[in-house]
Amino acid sequence: MNSVEVIVRILFVLLAIYTIFFLVQWVVGLFVSMEHLRNYKERCSTYDAIYPTELAKKYPISIIIPAHNEASCIKDTIASLLENSYPNLHVIVVDDGSTDQTVQTVIEEFSLVEQEVSIQQELHTQPVKKVYGIQIEDTSITLVMKENGGKADALNCGLNMCHTPYCVIVDADTKVEEGALHYMATQFLLDSKVIVCAGLVSNQIYKTKKYKALNIFQRQLVIFQKLEYYRTFYLQRILFDRLNANMIVSGAFAMFKTEMLKNIGGYHTSTIGEDMEMTMRLHAFCHSLKRNYRIAYIPEARCYTQLPFTYRDYYNQRRRWHIGMIQSLKHHFYMLGNYHYGMAGFMSGIFIMWYELIAPFVEIIGVVSLFLAWYLDLLNPSITMNIIVFSLLLNALNQYVLIHGLKKFGIENLSISLEIKLFLTSMLEWVFFHPFNVVIKLIAFFTQKRNKMNWKHITREMDA
Repeated sequence: MNSVEVIVRILFVLLAIYTIFFLVQWVVGLFVSMEHLRNYKERCSTYDAIYPTELAKKYPISIIIPAHNEASCIKDTIASLLENSYPNLHVIVVDDGSTDQTVQTVIEEFSLVEQEVSIQQELHTQPVKKVYGIQIEDTSITLVMKENGGKADALNCGLNMCHTPYCVIVDADTKVEEGALHYMATQFLLDSKVIVCAGLVSNQIYKTKKYKALNIFQRQLVIFQKLEYYRTFYLQRILFDRLNANMIVSGAFAMFKTEMLKNIGGYHTSTIGEDMEMTMRLHAFCHSLKRNYRIAYIPEARCYTQLPFTYRDYYNQRRRWHIGMIQSLKHHFYMLGNYHYGMAGFMSGIFIMWYELIAPFVEIIGVVSLFLAWYLDLLNPSITMNIIVFSLLLNALNQYVLIHGLKKFGIENLSISLEIKLFLTSMLEWVFFHPFNVVIKLIAFFTQKRNKMNWKHITREMDA
């Protein structure tokens, strides 16, 4: 046996171990997820009973919405927050130098008037130009106009305007489900260790007229993303939540102790993955102080966000996400695999490093090794094919159980046709969407230094 054959055999063993660990994580995550989701409805009722309106008045919340050219969706986002009927609510919209009608839309829709407000710059941001506002009973809406500085800079400006003990970060294209704010606030009431509570991010484009107007390839892209969101928010994050190991608190919808965000210096403007970087920094900060803390995640608190429905928008979004992840890992590389930072550093750090950052390169090595083994006549075609088919079927089965569980427990109202589409997508994912994502991650890795720190948008559903 020559050296090339030895190397190929070693690579096959390592790749087999790599794949087995991934599948084990999937299976364990599925069991934990199903156990959690089985009592989903009961937990919602419990949260409603624990957190009545009278008690909520003692816990005022500020909602910070960073916005740049969001005229098509900003009013619906604000309206969804007002429909939550949460008392003592302060909605802060930070317009980061929009060039469209975002400012005019908010002013006209909610009858805002210009105000003289002195802003204490606890966190440095680009200059504020004007402030508008209105008070509606126990709810206030403030619009801050500032010079362009990026999303993180806009969030820091919102924090400077925030004087409540808790704040919620919401993307400008996100609609918050009724009751979600109460569910989040309940976590802080039930557990004094909670410093952050993340909600579930979902989407409903497949129920809209826009979805019906898409071609078959665009529809498949939407269905794939729906499946991907289910895996991420109903499976992986529930598993990591049990270990207090979630390394990403989605910037689309999350509630924080305001003091914590200010104590660590607000959001870093040097990364486009400000949500992941902030989460990792919170983990590191609490561990450095040996503080007993919890970064909670509750799928019962839901919001709905816009999805890319063109492949160009999808490519741009995922490339940006991956670059943001790489930048965050660079900032906090010391955490990866380091048990000093708890399960967040040890388990999540290793998982993200191996199955997100390095995964594209591992998969390329795997494909090359497969061809080399075939060329050197080291493969048993029958056994190899059986292993591949078994892995793909196990992957699809796990996803089907998750999809069926969401429907069975009444969490997602899935039609039979959508359920079938999701299952077929899970079967076909490895033929196109997975390789497509591998290519995007590779491009992101090699172009990260050329990325500009500016706002990126997908085509909004209402834009069409």
